[in-house]
Amino acid sequence: MDLEHVRYETEGSVATVTLNRPDRLNALAVQTWEEFRTCLRTADEDDDVRVVVLAGAGKAFCSGDDIGDLSFDSAGDAWAYARHIMDCGLTIDRIDTPVISKVDGLAFGGGCELAVLPDVTIASEEATFRLPESLIGAVPGIGLVRFPELIGLKRTRELMLTNRELSAEEALDIGLVNEVVPHDDLDDVVAERAADVAESAPMSARLIKRTLNARLRDETEALNALTLVFTMEDMQEGMEAFFGDRDPEWQDR
Repeated sequence: MDLEHVRYETEGSVATVTLNRPDRLNALAVQTWEEFRTCLRTADEDDDVRVVVLAGAGKAFCSGDDIGDLSFDSAGDAWAYARHIMDCGLTIDRIDTPVISKVDGLAFGGGCELAVLPDVTIASEEATFRLPESLIGAVPGIGLVRFPELIGLKRTRELMLTNRELSAEEALDIGLVNEVVPHDDLDDVVAERAADVAESAPMSARLIKRTLNARLRDETEALNALTLVFTMEDMQEGMEAFFGDRDPEWQDR
């Protein structure tokens, strides 16, 4: 594979997919999303791979979508982008191979969604989680689809409406992550959990994941919400305020 934004490695029965833009805190550009999906599909098609580990290079897991990509000439372009990132992110659910995320440093926006969407999420004590999309006039599309299943509606509303940053322990308390470990132990613990998953009968693991995910809600409404905000003036204002280091002036249009 010809990869620039993502690293793909296999060792035994474990495939590791690493977001590899450390200079941008692993921000998710269109190309990053595409390479991420390609790597997941490649792992799922490899009979030797029993589990995928998702990680981020450098000091952050992922800072979220690259907001330089969030400018569109038409509603059609906005819909296509929203469809693209939803499809790429939800590939975690759609492949049958179990996925474990190894989260260190910040996991914000789309990065928070990718951190907690996998079947098992293991975080270091230094990890932090946040959904700040509404501060730039956007919405957390994948989060709208999956977070209510993970932590319930009340917690989901709180995180999305207050934009509050959570420590790893807080994320553990509300069910966003499965386990929190010391920073220096993260690699070893993830390797142990991956080995545990790999010991399961392959068909059993696939059927467990496939059957549990069959009950998850459809993403149509979230896709519509993403498309709408991508075409609103308030999102352009939010991004300009972000880059200009000022408070946005919302017009509700």
